[in-house]
Amino acid sequence: MPSLNPMPLVPMATWPRGAVRLNDSHITGWVSWEAESNSFYSADTFRVTLVADMLPPDRDARWFSEQEDMFVELFGGYVGDPERYSLTDLDSQLYGRVDDIDFDIVAGTIELVGRDLTSAFIDAKTTEKWPNLTASAIAIQLAERHGLTPVVTATMSKAGKYYEIDHVNMSDQRSEWDILTYLAHVEGFIVYVSGRELHFEPKTDPNATPYLIQWVPPDESKGYPSSNVIEMKFTRSLTVSRGIQVVVRTWNAKQKKGFTVSYPNKAKSTQAGKAKPFGGAQIYSYTIPGLTQEQALQRAQTIYAELVAHEMKLSIPRMPADSILKVTAVIQVAGTGTAWDQRYFPDSVVRRMSMSDGYAMSVNAKNHAPDSTVTL
Repeated sequence: MPSLNPMPLVPMATWPRGAVRLNDSHITGWVSWEAESNSFYSADTFRVTLVADMLPPDRDARWFSEQEDMFVELFGGYVGDPERYSLTDLDSQLYGRVDDIDFDIVAGTIELVGRDLTSAFIDAKTTEKWPNLTASAIAIQLAERHGLTPVVTATMSKAGKYYEIDHVNMSDQRSEWDILTYLAHVEGFIVYVSGRELHFEPKTDPNATPYLIQWVPPDESKGYPSSNVIEMKFTRSLTVSRGIQVVVRTWNAKQKKGFTVSYPNKAKSTQAGKAKPFGGAQIYSYTIPGLTQEQALQRAQTIYAELVAHEMKLSIPRMPADSILKVTAVIQVAGTGTAWDQRYFPDSVVRRMSMSDGYAMSVNAKNHAPDSTVTL
């Protein structure tokens, strides 16, 4: 099976190395860092721990106590020669602004906590709505406003069309990130910040080449399992497994009509001779004004897809870290011999580098089970 990560695994020695840049300058004295990449509608976060006595003289505890603005970039990766390597041998894992500086004077540590540059859009409030611009043009304008490089797929419809459908208040104050995520949602896009780039683009293709998690159970020749993960857990939501149905009710003032749309038309439910405990399909009801019947059906389909995405969940508390797995990737689990052998979309990928525990990452992901998919 083609995969993003090299398979099968070959036992080999590795030399993980990391680095921290502070205000675009390398700094020593750090003992651990953590970079959490979240799903597309929230900011990525980071945490760096430094030992006060190991800091350079020009950036000691006093210097940190006087700072008003600070940017951090975290690097991690594997090198061929652990004694001779440079920053170019490592991968940038996160770039962001520090929100808090915590000084534990007893422990002698300084902790930097912050968010990636998504924070620039989250913290910026505006009454602007740009009804005469397309969603992609708005994304480009906002990216350039904050000095980010826009990586944007062009869209055709003007934003005002969506505002009219959803009865958006044109005078209220919202964060720029609220506007971007709203526009991404109605376009069927994803929006996220990576490094110093703003991405506004179509959702990940479910059939894209996956990142493979391979489980090999014990057999007669080998009495223990093997995998490219250290720990792995699965969950199945039985509420969703019983079947769900989304009902959208709407009133269209222009057409002077009300519509009620159900999706799917016939939800999976209890059949004679095949009874399941606790009843049949669960109904999720929404009232969304201003839609046509076709738009109501499209919204019901979107909500349905988001709900069933919670059915199967994958949790990997610990595995060797790499720079290949992104929250934009698709994960394929294989080899368990169960219904959990399928594709998942990451909710979060957390990479951790420390002097004591090396370089590891954890993953949380979810997707619907194949038998819950509705054919359009």
